[in-house]
Amino acid sequence: MGVIRVTVRGHVAKYFPQEQDSFDFPADRALTALELLRALNVDPLLIMGVSVNGAKQPKDALINLGDEVLFFSPPAGG
Repeated sequence: MGVIRVTVRGHVAKYFPQEQDSFDFPADRALTALELLRALNVDPLLIMGVSVNGAKQPKDALINLGDEVLFFSPPAGG
């Protein structure tokens, strides 16, 4: 068992567990960003971008145990 470090930026943080913008997700295997979002009960359509260990990645990118993933939403405003 390991963890994936999750950080959330933007207004979508309110959709993540306890509305946290940073937390560790316990996992027993590598997951794609989409699998991780579904495991967190977050609609993938709310996420504009994904970064894994500081590098921009597609939503189907594999996230390994010990990796740091950043999810961010589109800018809001008018």
